[in-house]
Amino acid sequence: MPSFHQTPARAMRNLFCASVAAVALHACATAPAPLTASDLLTAPYSLRGGEAFDVDRMFAALPDWVQVEHGGASFDAALGAMVVSDLRFVFDASSGAGIHAERALIWGGDPAAMEAVFSGEASLADMSLLFDRMTLENVASEGLQWEAGAQSASLAIDKFVLDGLAARSYALTAKPGAPQGASVLRHIGAVMGAFEYDGAAYSGFSFTLANSRGDTVELDLQEAFARDYRAGAVAYQSASGMRMAIQSLGVDPLVEVAGEERTEKADPNNPYAKIMNKPPADMAREIVTRPAEFLAAATGAGILEYQVDMTDARNVDLSKALAWLAKWELPPITETELMDFGQQTMTGYREIWNGQPYYTVDRVYVSAADFYWLVPSQYEVAYKGFTFDTTVMMDQMSNSMGPGMATEAAPQLAQVTQALSALGFERIAGDMAFAWDWNGETGDAAVTATSDVIDNFSNDVGFNIGGPSLAEWDVMARDDTLAKDAVGGMTLQDFSFSFTDLGFVDRAFEFAAAQNGAGSGAELRQAISGTVRLSGMQAAEMNPRLPAYAEAFADFLDNGGTISVVAAPEQPVTFDAVQTAAQVAPQTLPDLLNINVTHTEK
Repeated sequence: MPSFHQTPARAMRNLFCASVAAVALHACATAPAPLTASDLLTAPYSLRGGEAFDVDRMFAALPDWVQVEHGGASFDAALGAMVVSDLRFVFDASSGAGIHAERALIWGGDPAAMEAVFSGEASLADMSLLFDRMTLENVASEGLQWEAGAQSASLAIDKFVLDGLAARSYALTAKPGAPQGASVLRHIGAVMGAFEYDGAAYSGFSFTLANSRGDTVELDLQEAFARDYRAGAVAYQSASGMRMAIQSLGVDPLVEVAGEERTEKADPNNPYAKIMNKPPADMAREIVTRPAEFLAAATGAGILEYQVDMTDARNVDLSKALAWLAKWELPPITETELMDFGQQTMTGYREIWNGQPYYTVDRVYVSAADFYWLVPSQYEVAYKGFTFDTTVMMDQMSNSMGPGMATEAAPQLAQVTQALSALGFERIAGDMAFAWDWNGETGDAAVTATSDVIDNFSNDVGFNIGGPSLAEWDVMARDDTLAKDAVGGMTLQDFSFSFTDLGFVDRAFEFAAAQNGAGSGAELRQAISGTVRLSGMQAAEMNPRLPAYAEAFADFLDNGGTISVVAAPEQPVTFDAVQTAAQVAPQTLPDLLNINVTHTEK
């Protein structure tokens, strides 16, 4: 019978390990779940041991440009919160512009901490908790009008909750010679890096811009949420039920086509001049002072609507970049983890023009992680289930033409519509993806792009290049090295391209034959493939690889399937060498790059 006898030391060690395991399991079982939007917006909340505090003293700590009024404050012992009625934040006393909330609840407020932070006497490094939680109910804007009422805005939020707000003071050193507007950007960077919160959420959000011409911009969100914001880094954020509509009733229909000289182009009231002929400073000023008119001019006549079912982002971190912005200094290239835009997903995206959906995407995924200095070392975007209805687009363009539209424009649109239909592009649907991977230490980069258009074609492109490292780019910039010289030294390591026909080639030949009176599509296809084969045989004396290329392409024209091109040089080839060969001896490129062309049948 086996013995289970243990020495005292071993018994104590096993008991200790078992105890640690039990504590770990208990911690996993009892650890609080991550905060959610419903925790903030719908779950009941109370603060055990909450105490009354002076809300007027707390509000008085806010900057001078914010005036606070309310209808009374009292302590609710059951909730452990101060309840404030008829709360109003006034930003401009002369116009009454501000924000009003029917009721506010504030838990665990610390007026002394508020005073220290906003007076600049708090720590510049450590955060101080300002309040445990704040809820605002039935929020609405007041008095947001300017230019004698010609421009206006309105805001409404059913409920807003901010949990665990903490902040610190900040100080900016003078930057003589900084450009105009730098101060605003510096303060934005400093403020965004000077606070943190555990969670924030709001529901029933609506924002409207309008003007006296009849232009309106509407933005609605069903719900938005963010968790664990830390001085520019946020663990998770989401928004659902988003809708934006731009209605440009004050914009004239299309009256111009490219290449035509018309009096409207010199008309200062021409809406398109606002986005075509404005200096950047004037454009920025107009965006701020007349936002509805600017957006209406940019989108054209009618109603353009954007809808998103859901969007979320994870692990976004701009904290280091904000710190450099506040200092108004360009970070050194040694900052190899400067930014991280994390992973972002959007589902149910739709663009609707005058009530007609013309562009939709089931799902969009974007990842821009691991910035090496200011350059993303990894970037990925994927569109799943996109559709583009060209028929709707062309109809809306035709309907937007005004009486001054050039007489030849309508027939041209009709021809384009006919061509798109013949080629099978009335409704383009499929998937797309793009990826970039760059090593800042070596300069090597890999790029891939894929697309799959249903019932038309699919294709893949990929290449690897070698180039200067970020440090080498920096040296060349300081030495005033010309861009063409820097790029010329980059190398092509490999390249691949493939195109798979899924019905497009048949339609393309049928369309080309009909347009040129060249018989049937099959006859034109056969004629061209024969010409390709003949040209390949004639080119054999230039390079013995060329006939095989021609044969593969001719087989693709005859039978469809997949045509592939691969360049795999034995050693990386500089761009300068490729350019020189292309100009001086193009017949040497197949050997220089070791190019192979193949055809694969269906």
